Amino acid sequence: MNQKSIEHIALYSLVLVGTLVVGVLARQFILSKGVDDFSSSVAFFATVIVLMAIYASLQTTFNQILLPRIEAFLLRFSAFQTMKNHNDTVSELEATTIKDSNKATPDVIEPAHTTEEAISEPSEYEIMRTNAIAKQNHAIQTKLEKVISYTKQTMVAYMSEEDLNRLCTYVAEYSTGDTLQKISPVKVDSQLKSIDIMHFGWNIGKVFGIKRIHTATFIKSVFAHTLRDLEISTIERKMSHTESECNIKLNTAIV
Repeated sequence: MNQKSIEHIALYSLVLVGTLVVGVLARQFILSKGVDDFSSSVAFFATVIVLMAIYASLQTTFNQILLPRIEAFLLRFSAFQTMKNHNDTVSELEATTIKDSNKATPDVIEPAHTTEEAISEPSEYEIMRTNAIAKQNHAIQTKLEKVISYTKQTMVAYMSEEDLNRLCTYVAEYSTGDTLQKISPVKVDSQLKSIDIMHFGWNIGKVFGIKRIHTATFIKSVFAHTLRDLEISTIERKMSHTESECNIKLNTAIV
């Protein structure tokens, strides 16, 4: 228990004793007037309660209103300012001493903390793996951008803008190797024959390194109208065939 707590207890004890004394005097005064014992007891407790309430109210008023103004007035004098600074310094030193004593721990914990920091740092393997994955993703993105550009340049003359945009979306999904779930077939101009669509599929499939069967399934679903008379197995077999009359050439370099 610190000094301030002892001072507060002593102050409250004095106030309580004082109110009790006044209450007893009030009770004796009531009794002297011929009032019954019960009423005098009520007067005693009422006197104690009222006095305690008055003290609490005065203390609150003093602490919140009067004390700050008195302190502000006294701080204008250099002597009081010096004393206040001294008291604040002593309080800070005491608080720092208590805090340091509570935080005191054995020195053997420090190496463990250093070890945890070392473990949290990425290893050489993790750094190399992160860089390799980043390069791989960049290469895949570069391939996709080239194929999308090729798709637009090749198909823009044979299909509507809406169908061309959907085709580019399907090509981006196809590049991941996953099976497309929902496809709304695109329509192309009658100038493009089935061999042209198969050549287109072969050209983009080579860039992504996707198996023929997957590419055949992809173009069969996307260009369902143009390839309606061909089976997937036929498309897989004939997609790399060359024919003299075609608009989309086989093995076109996609750059």
